[in-house]
Amino acid sequence: MELKKIAGIILAAGGSTRMGVPKLTLEWHGSPLIHWVVRITLAAGCSPVIVVTGANAGAVEESLAELPVQFAHNPNWENGQSTSVRTGIEALSKDVDAAVIMLGDQPQIPLNVIQTLISLYGEETPPPPILATAIGDKRANPVLFDRAMFPVLTGLEGDAGARTIFSRYPVQLIPFDNPDLKLDVDSPEDYRRLMELPPPVLPPKD
Repeated sequence: MELKKIAGIILAAGGSTRMGVPKLTLEWHGSPLIHWVVRITLAAGCSPVIVVTGANAGAVEESLAELPVQFAHNPNWENGQSTSVRTGIEALSKDVDAAVIMLGDQPQIPLNVIQTLISLYGEETPPPPILATAIGDKRANPVLFDRAMFPVLTGLEGDAGARTIFSRYPVQLIPFDNPDLKLDVDSPEDYRRLMELPPPVLPPKD
């Protein structure tokens, strides 16, 4: 099986308006939320890992200072999530075969979810254009995009992120029996729910 180069793009540019405070630097099991997301993405074997910043960029970068990530700043983050997707894709080198797009406020995503997407992607020839996690028949995050989809992703507009793509291109849904995949931390109530969850099992830090 040909070894594929899979990048990780972590969307971390939002203004946390519903939370009221910069949510990505909130603590969860001893580390900021964004710190957990980066560690999960790195542990899954994604390289490079691009963190797209916008609002609160300094605090996000400071919280990740010791981790091997690249930062791509999105000055247009207020124009919607699509601008962050575009920023992340445009930061990739030409030798990247696919990218896993992660949300910066989902630190509870199990490592095996990302590993499964990457493994299934590598097993198929030709590779599927889009692999997405699912709970039942409902799509969830993260999502893996083959590089054939990169021009489409850079053409997105507005706050829909990559969602508008799913009705126009074939999506292979990978079911997981884990309702926590749908949780993202948009409000204080979401954060309280997150605090009740255990952290992902990750390899020890070097």
